[in-house]
Amino acid sequence: MKYTEKIILQPNNEIKNTTLLSLSIPETIAIKWHLNEPSLLFRCGALETVVEVQVYRTSSSHTVYCSPALLTSLSLPNQTIPITLTFCNKQNVISLGPIFCLATNATGDESQPFGAYTAFCREIAEYCEEHHILFYVYTLKPWNEHRVLGTIWNQRTWVNSDLPIPSLIYNRIHSRKLEKSSQIEKLKDIWREQNIPYFNESFLNKWEVHQKLLSHDEVAPYLPETILLESLDNIQSMMNSYPTLYLKPLNGSQGKHIFRISHHNHLFQLDYSSFQGNQTITSKTLSGLYPTIRARSKLVPYLVQQGIPLLEIDGCPVDFRILCLKDSGERWKVVSAVARIAQSKDQFVSNIARGAMLKKFEEGLIQFDEALQKQTKRIVPELACEISQIIDQESDGMFGELGIDLSVDQDGHPWIIEVNTKPSKTSDGINTKSYRPSVKALIRFFNWYTS
Repeated sequence: MKYTEKIILQPNNEIKNTTLLSLSIPETIAIKWHLNEPSLLFRCGALETVVEVQVYRTSSSHTVYCSPALLTSLSLPNQTIPITLTFCNKQNVISLGPIFCLATNATGDESQPFGAYTAFCREIAEYCEEHHILFYVYTLKPWNEHRVLGTIWNQRTWVNSDLPIPSLIYNRIHSRKLEKSSQIEKLKDIWREQNIPYFNESFLNKWEVHQKLLSHDEVAPYLPETILLESLDNIQSMMNSYPTLYLKPLNGSQGKHIFRISHHNHLFQLDYSSFQGNQTITSKTLSGLYPTIRARSKLVPYLVQQGIPLLEIDGCPVDFRILCLKDSGERWKVVSAVARIAQSKDQFVSNIARGAMLKKFEEGLIQFDEALQKQTKRIVPELACEISQIIDQESDGMFGELGIDLSVDQDGHPWIIEVNTKPSKTSDGINTKSYRPSVKALIRFFNWYTS
């Protein structure tokens, strides 16, 4: 039988013996667990040691005192740690955990050690503290078989420390180039060898996602027609069918390096973003635009996609970011949904990184009548969950979180824009008074997976 208690692990710094491995447990817990042995095997992550068990009298305390030597032997920092303690009486083993780790290549300064991800990491850390989960951030230092050099939140500051091997790793490596490197491949090999599960597996490019979804009848009607860009003929054939096209890099993100081609007044117009801002050129022929396109597409692969007459507010295009996380039983659920409104009529990409405004989901539907608003609010989340389920099942590795970008045309028909395996972690700006829903859902997934 297993017994579990949420406890406060407190260093007993009054112990001067530098080799004593001792654990002092409240009498209330000792009685409940039927602890009779003077020593037990104590396990944390990949490390374990025999400890001397002491019982102290208290009315209701859940504070467990740990000798400094024991903390060191288990790679635990010398600080107060809200955590979960489990006793298996069949094996006579006490264990600490589960332990949650976020892996990232993000860097910053002393006040923002993980750059733009710092606020998100702190939010997870504080929420984990409330739920007695040991959480830390791993910034890709050399991986040790028994302990990890990570960064843990200690009330008011981030502290670098040796830490135990985690129960689950949240992959937030945000560089596509780095993730494909031999360094990260070797790191993932180590995780697999040590049987440490991790999510999300990797980035997926736009063509891979399109092909995976296209084979499923339930979502195929919501995919814009899409082909790979191999020559000017590809653009010409698609232009014969659609008045507007989008050209997107297969591995692009944040709305960067997207071209829009439109045809009106007997002229072809190319809109695109550059270091100098949004640029527009016109030509009487498509071939006149192609050198500009080719200058970029010869460096990275592109696809050509049917342009959708997007829903607009005050002439500015609108799309929707639906964040889905896996819940218990491998089911996907929507945890947040927001509308993104382009910053101007000339801005054709509704991406936060490109200056778009965030609004509540329903605020993006104000152009529709009540019946169409109700229908869209039902269909879009259902579609996002269906997409998440397919990507999870059809892709290698494990995914636990996906950002689904959807648009709705002026007739209310939803369209799939993009699937993000590493969705942005900037605040949604809508509710800053409590933990964001995605953090709560993330910990629900962690608890389910590690239970």
